[in-house]
Amino acid sequence: MSERGMKQLHSLLFGGDEELVNVKFFPGNNRSMTRDQLAGTGAEMIQEARDAWSQGKQSNPPKTNMEKAQLMG
Repeated sequence: MSERGMKQLHSLLFGGDEELVNVKFFPGNNRSMTRDQLAGTGAEMIQEARDAWSQGKQSNPPKTNMEKAQLMG
C-alpha cells in the first residue's frame, strides 16, 4: 500500500517556513476514498494555494453575511 499522498501532505504541513492554521479535510460524498487519496488531494490544494501566494495573488477566504451568534453550552 502506497502512502505517497500522506507523505506529500506531511511535507507541506510540517516542512516549510509558513504556518498553516485551521486546516480541515472532508471526504465529501466519496465514502470509498482512501486516507492516502484524501491526503494527496489535500496536498495538491495546499500546493496550489502556495503557488498562487508566491505569484502575489491575495488570499480571499469565503465570507458569509450571517451575523455572528454565540452558542451557550
